Amino acid sequence: MRRHVCFIVLMLTIFSYGFCHKSQKQAEQINAESLTEKWLACEASAEEDYQTKLEDFLLEVKKNEPSDTIIYYFPEAKKIYDNLLSGINEANNQKITENVREWEILQKNITQFQLEQLYHSYRILIAVIIILLLLTFIFLVMYLFTSKSRGKSKAFARQMIQTQEAERERISNELHDTVCQDLRVLQFRLNDDESVSLCKKIASDVRNTCYALTPSDLNEGIFEALISLCDHLKKQSGFKIILSIQNEIREKPAFRDFSKDKNLNIYRIVQEILTNAIKHSAAESISVLVRTFDKNNFKIIVTDDGKGFDFKSALKKKSHFGLKNIQTRAENLHGTVAFNSEPNEGTQVAVIVPY
Repeated sequence: MRRHVCFIVLMLTIFSYGFCHKSQKQAEQINAESLTEKWLACEASAEEDYQTKLEDFLLEVKKNEPSDTIIYYFPEAKKIYDNLLSGINEANNQKITENVREWEILQKNITQFQLEQLYHSYRILIAVIIILLLLTFIFLVMYLFTSKSRGKSKAFARQMIQTQEAERERISNELHDTVCQDLRVLQFRLNDDESVSLCKKIASDVRNTCYALTPSDLNEGIFEALISLCDHLKKQSGFKIILSIQNEIREKPAFRDFSKDKNLNIYRIVQEILTNAIKHSAAESISVLVRTFDKNNFKIIVTDDGKGFDFKSALKKKSHFGLKNIQTRAENLHGTVAFNSEPNEGTQVAVIVPY
C-alpha cells in the first residue's frame, strides 16, 4: 500500500511539473498595447521630437521580440517583427502602421490560443486527478480488504492455538489419569523382569509426552519451566543445549507476575525453536540466552551452529507451520520475532517480549 501511495504522489508531482511548465509557455505574451502606444506617440510628436520617439519605439519593438515558443505556434510573428524593424529602417510610416495593427491582431490570436490551451490543460488535469482519486480509492479498498483478511487470519490462528492448547491439556490429563494409572497396575501384576522394565519404559515415555503437552513447571514460573525444558530436550535428544539467564532478569519481580497464558506462549515459542533446531539444523550445540533488552522488554536469543535455512522459502511451505505458530504467539505477546539464518552459517532467532 505504501508503494502505491508513493507512486501516486510521484505521478502527481511529475504531472504538476509538466502542467506548470506547459502553462508557463502558454503564458508568454507579446505586448501590443505598449507597442501601439509608443507608435501613436511617435506619430503625434513634433518633427523635432520624431526621431527621439522613433528610437523609443525601436527599443520597445526589440523588447517585444517574439520568443521561440510564440514563433513555433505562430510563424507569422517573426515576419511581423522583421517588417517592423524594416519599416523603421526605411522610415516607412505606412508599413510600420500596418504591422503595428498586425501585431495587435497577433496578440488577440495568441491570447485566444492560450485560453483554449489552458482550458484543455485544466480538463486533462481534472481527468488525471479523478483517475488518481479512483486509483487511490481502489487501493484503499484493497488495503482494507487485505487488512480485514489478515485480521481474520490472525484471529483464526489465535483461536487455533487456544484450541490446540486446550486439546493438549485434555490429552495430557487423559494419558496421565488412564494410561499411566493402568500401567502402574499392570506392573504389579507382571511377574517377569523384562515385562516390568518394558512397562516402566512405556510409563516414562507417556509421562514425557504428558510433560511436552502441558509442562507442569510453568506453575513455578517461566524461567524454571525453561530450565526444565532445556534439561528435558538435552536428555531426550543428546544435543548440547546451553541455557543462560541474566541475573538482572531473575531478580525482577515483574517476571513472577506473568499470566499463565503469557508464560505458556513464551514456553511454546522456545520449545518450537529448540525442537526445530534439533530436528532440522544438524547442529552440534544450541544456546539459549535470556537477557534484558530495554526497560520495557526482555529478549530471548536462540542460536545454533547448524546448516541454516532460507526463512522466506520455509515460511511458504505448509510443512513449516511451526514458524507461523512462533510468529502468531509472538504477536499474542505484543512482541516481535526475527529469524537470521544463512546456509552453513547456523540460525539465530531473537524474540523480544514486553514485561
